Amino acid sequence: MCRKKIALVSGIWLMLILLAGMFPTTALAAGSDDDGKQYYMSYKKYKAAVDPEGTKTITYNEITDQISNLLEEGMRRYTGGAPEGGEDGYYKPFSNAYGFWYETSGFEKTVMGYISGSRVTEVELQFSTMRKSVSNKESADVVRGEVDTLVSMLREDADKLDSLFGYSSDGSGDSGGLAWATFAAVFGIIVREGLEAILIVGAMVAYLIKTKNRRGTVFVYIGAVLALAASVVMAIILYSFASNAGNSIPQEITEGVTALLAVTVLIYVSNWMISKAESDNWTKYLSGKVSDSADKGKVLALGFTSFLAVFREGAEVILFCQQYFTRAGSMDNGYLAVFGGIFGGLAAVALIFVLIRVFGVKIPLKPFFMATSILMAIMSIAFLGSGMWELFMDGGLADSIGGFVQQLAVTIPALSWMSGNDMLAFFGIYPTWITLIPQLILLVITVITFIIALKRKPETKSSEEE
Repeated sequence: MCRKKIALVSGIWLMLILLAGMFPTTALAAGSDDDGKQYYMSYKKYKAAVDPEGTKTITYNEITDQISNLLEEGMRRYTGGAPEGGEDGYYKPFSNAYGFWYETSGFEKTVMGYISGSRVTEVELQFSTMRKSVSNKESADVVRGEVDTLVSMLREDADKLDSLFGYSSDGSGDSGGLAWATFAAVFGIIVREGLEAILIVGAMVAYLIKTKNRRGTVFVYIGAVLALAASVVMAIILYSFASNAGNSIPQEITEGVTALLAVTVLIYVSNWMISKAESDNWTKYLSGKVSDSADKGKVLALGFTSFLAVFREGAEVILFCQQYFTRAGSMDNGYLAVFGGIFGGLAAVALIFVLIRVFGVKIPLKPFFMATSILMAIMSIAFLGSGMWELFMDGGLADSIGGFVQQLAVTIPALSWMSGNDMLAFFGIYPTWITLIPQLILLVITVITFIIALKRKPETKSSEEE
């Protein structure tokens, strides 16, 4: 059964990669707008033109300059009567500015590491708002305002990063401080991305040990190890596709679908655990009567959950670290800082796992079942939000579908403050209807399910003895 599930995930990978290849990846040529500014439709094409040998340092202000030039080309087409679609249409430059530039150039990952993840969310929402104004055929002044706001945000981040890296004109970057900043960035990414997975894996291992089914932990560990191996393979595949296509769409789609698949499994595991919190069935479980196929299937489900939780973050972490290795050679002790951040982050995640396992086993059984089932429910809601974000926002499905769906993928004005909150982002909570509506629906279903489970009468002692 476990092999079939792993084979299913492998098949999903291949299907996603094939689907990702269907997204437009052309329109990579360079040109000039009416003001003579050189623009490139992708960072890949720009880098090939200005740095064919791979030896030039491209600053973040240079990247911002090129994104600005591309958006200016979009404005020129928008106001010049160009059609909306097609390679020469006005929408293409506005769309490419994100997937073919902001993400592919490493700008997004560097901001997340050296500034904050919430800042990335703010910028991504501004990209979405800008594209929405174009899709809605707003006036040129409205679109211009959204473009200027976006470029201003990118310029602010570029100034911070270039100063940190010593790329600024006054050479104000501090090489020693940069090494420590790099260590902190990589450390933070490992802990942040690994925390969701380790919470789930640690809780499941503690659960199996607590219910005297220690042998079942093997499936959880195997699932985690297989996920790590699969993450390496997937990172190589995604990096290859991103390099060839010039955009990051395959990565976002893979992460989004994996997250949504994990939601289904987490809901199943959560409901299973909450049912044991109020039922006398757990006494049979403790007595060793767990050899039937149903219980074996549940243990395999835990292993599959472990695989999904670790795999969801694994490939992304590897791609993040690759970006930091790229910049490490330009700073003193750069590689030491990156490796230190990786191993320090892994040590912190391992410590969190040990604490969950040790203290989880010491919690009385009934409260433990309740707490673990609630944790799984919360993580399922978090995965649903982040999965929808990765598919519709980062993966571009909202733009591809357009219309009402795209309207749901922009900031809700009253909730704009949420985009600057790292804790909310960790739990997949964003100020957009495209993420909040599915989460609210799942929350209602989860609460109803918990109420029903808690009101269910436990089996009588006589039935238990039969």
